[in-house]
Amino acid sequence: MPIRNNLRVLMAKEGFRSITELSEQRTMKDFKYARILRFVKNQHSKLDGELIEALCKELKCDIQDLLYIEKEKVR
Repeated sequence: MPIRNNLRVLMAKEGFRSITELSEQRTMKDFKYARILRFVKNQHSKLDGELIEALCKELKCDIQDLLYIEKEKVR
C-alpha cells in the first residue's frame, strides 16, 4: 500500500497556483523546486520529514491532511 499525498489539493485551498509559487515562499526556501516536484509526483524513495514539516507549516495543515495510504484494489 503506497503512501500518497494531497499536496495539489492543499495548495489550491491556500491559493497556490503552481509548485514554483509554493517553492518561492519563505518557509520553503531551503527546498529546491525539484525536491518538491518529486514529492508531488510521489517519486520519492523515502519520506522527507523536513519537507513534510515545511509543507504542513506553509499549507496550515496536519500530516494526516497531507499524506494518506492508498488502498489496494480488491480483485
